Amino acid sequence: MPLIEVRNLTKVFPNGVIGLHEVSLQVGRGEFLAIIGLSGSGKSTLLRCLNRLVEPTSGQVLFAGQDVTHIRGRELRHYRRNIGMIFQQFNVIERRTVLENVLVGALGRVAVWRSVMGNFPGELVEEAIRNLEVVGLAEKARDRVRTLSGGQKQRVAIARALMQRPQALLADEPVASLDPATAHSVMRYLEEVNQRLGMTIVCSLHFLSLVRRYAGRVIALRGGRVAFEGPPGEITDERFRHIYGEEAQEVEIR
Repeated sequence: MPLIEVRNLTKVFPNGVIGLHEVSLQVGRGEFLAIIGLSGSGKSTLLRCLNRLVEPTSGQVLFAGQDVTHIRGRELRHYRRNIGMIFQQFNVIERRTVLENVLVGALGRVAVWRSVMGNFPGELVEEAIRNLEVVGLAEKARDRVRTLSGGQKQRVAIARALMQRPQALLADEPVASLDPATAHSVMRYLEEVNQRLGMTIVCSLHFLSLVRRYAGRVIALRGGRVAFEGPPGEITDERFRHIYGEEAQEVEIR
């Protein structure tokens, strides 16, 4: 049974724009899946439908065999704890420490008064440090986030997402605002999370060179439809032009 399954998923926005059109896919446990395509092809819409930030118009989203397409309230909160989310914008609290930012990911597991007072149980602090070790930032735990680089802030966001103890991690263009060297650094830590923790990763990316280096499988979207599905190595020049357009040229991120 796949961890995530999408069946004929369609999203039509109120202005009539079709974000997704009958998209179907499966994501296995422990898989590193990349989603590629032009801006506006439906990558972000798909990820937001998976974690229910966007309500699908029709179709189904299943997680571990359970239909989560229209769940609400407590069921939805429980489901979202199983789906960590990382965005292009780091969404960190600049004035707080790295450790405090990571502990925010555990808010669903502690009493409100503890989170307000910053009085987190010792075992959660230890867990946060372990997650910072996974992303190579344990030595920065007491530093203010505002002192970090963009790549380090994104790694804080990864550690924060791990505090949810999710079964899958969705990353929506997590390196789009980073320089090439920093992009590889962040991608290597996502790879570490995938391989060391066995966590399922679904990551939308612009650059095919990153997909070839880090993903085991790729799904390409064009105009809200699946244009390709398979190993990155099977994306030929002809398929690349079909996905990105006849005038497109591949850019290497080294």
